[in-house]
Amino acid sequence: MRAWASSRDPLTRRRWPTLASLAVLLLLLLVAGGLVAPAAFALDWEKVSDKDGVLVERRAVPGLRVSAIRVTARSPLAPGAVFETIWKQREHLEFVPYLKQLRILSDTGDERVAYEQLALPFVRDRDYTVRLRKRVGPAVDRYEILIESANDAGPPPDGGYVRVTNIRGSWTVEAGSDGNGSIVRYELQSDPGGIIPAWLVDGTQRHAAADLVRAMLKRTQERNGAK
Repeated sequence: MRAWASSRDPLTRRRWPTLASLAVLLLLLLVAGGLVAPAAFALDWEKVSDKDGVLVERRAVPGLRVSAIRVTARSPLAPGAVFETIWKQREHLEFVPYLKQLRILSDTGDERVAYEQLALPFVRDRDYTVRLRKRVGPAVDRYEILIESANDAGPPPDGGYVRVTNIRGSWTVEAGSDGNGSIVRYELQSDPGGIIPAWLVDGTQRHAAADLVRAMLKRTQERNGAK
């Protein structure tokens, strides 16, 4: 799931990840985006792009200046394989862009609290703590991870990082409609604050969220020996 810029940051078109594993930006952001139930988002989804099998959509959220983002893609691998990559958060340091540090603060098996730091180009580094909850339905081949901000459960701000707040999103992995492969959906709602224009934040989050999904699918293929 990944984070963003402070009031002193220069404007930039550089792509940043959101946590998903995050949870953000998730990078952001991903990122480790990188998660709240889809029902929490209001209004209809609007298609932004559909390239190389990755569909990116957005929709307005009442009361917020930044749109929610949804990325949908397919994998030829089973839902359980994709879910395993996303949930193995400690491995995200090996392949999630800009992820500088990741610490699992608590883990009960179905719920986890994680602290992340992002080293981003041109802007101050970011940090945040998120809570991840998994919901597994192996009988129907459906897996879900919900993520939300949990900064009160992590280290206090130390002035060295811009603290990201208001992170919400979700990963959903389920069997394809034809029974083959997986449908993967990643949703993110996060406003980095500061003076960065909303249109620039929206554009950056869209690119970062799509890149995070691609990275998760690529990692899954590598883990399973697929091409």
